[in-house]
Amino acid sequence: MQYLLSHRTTYTYASTVDSAHHIAHLRARNFPGQKVTAIGIGTNPAPALAAQHVDHFGNLIDIYRIDKPHTRFDIEVRAEVDVRFPEPPAAGSTPAWEDIRSTLLGSGFPKSVEASEFTYESPLVPSVEALRAYGAQSFTPGRPILEAARELTSRIRADFEYHPGATDISTPLADVFAGKAGVCQDFAHVEIAALRAHGLAAGYVSGYIRTIHSRDELALRGADASHAWVAVWCGPEAGWIHLDPTNDLVAHEDHVAVAWGRDFSDVSPLRGVILGGDSHSYGVAVTLVPTG
Repeated sequence: MQYLLSHRTTYTYASTVDSAHHIAHLRARNFPGQKVTAIGIGTNPAPALAAQHVDHFGNLIDIYRIDKPHTRFDIEVRAEVDVRFPEPPAAGSTPAWEDIRSTLLGSGFPKSVEASEFTYESPLVPSVEALRAYGAQSFTPGRPILEAARELTSRIRADFEYHPGATDISTPLADVFAGKAGVCQDFAHVEIAALRAHGLAAGYVSGYIRTIHSRDELALRGADASHAWVAVWCGPEAGWIHLDPTNDLVAHEDHVAVAWGRDFSDVSPLRGVILGGDSHSYGVAVTLVPTG
């Protein structure tokens, strides 16, 4: 599937910002099954300094310094992307989850070194006992890992209410689980915590999901903003399988990935430090439209 992507963020400040530094995870990157054919980012005001960097996880970062006083900051990315994530294997044919856990632990010498770093707690995904118990309902002894993970994904979709405004990024994970409401980043963190509690590797993927334009199609939750989902390590043969608990989907043609890390804190779309500005409001507009 070929897509035209537009993601525009606008900040409006109550008073003048004298200078600002911003870091953006907005430049979609190539993944297995995804190719970025064109991309560009524009800002207003124009930056005095713009630089690019590749982080620990291989994500593309844009760094901006703005010295001109301003009361509004606009940043927009436009891209053309071809997406067809590989079809996952039959869920029942994947290894037992305990076998995957053993390769990740490896008695101190994990066989899958790159995946093993995603088994540990991270700033926004601490250990929560209630989530270990929640995941255990799906991760029963000897069950194939993808079969268990798919059921967990479906349960999160059924058990949690998609409710923008119910949480923010500072809401503790335990409170999200207790309230059973939130948005895509919350549901991704819930699934990641449940997987890691069983010694499994789970990463946070930031990106977008297809914008629906036909009245005959059901709208996908999270299509009007940045989206988030989970990548679970299913062993050397199957690799990373991308699961979307917000919509109970396996990522295939409906998703465009931008960056990935341990949790939202590694790949937030935009963060910055400003001098001045006082309070601010912001708006986000995203479209991901199929073009062929």
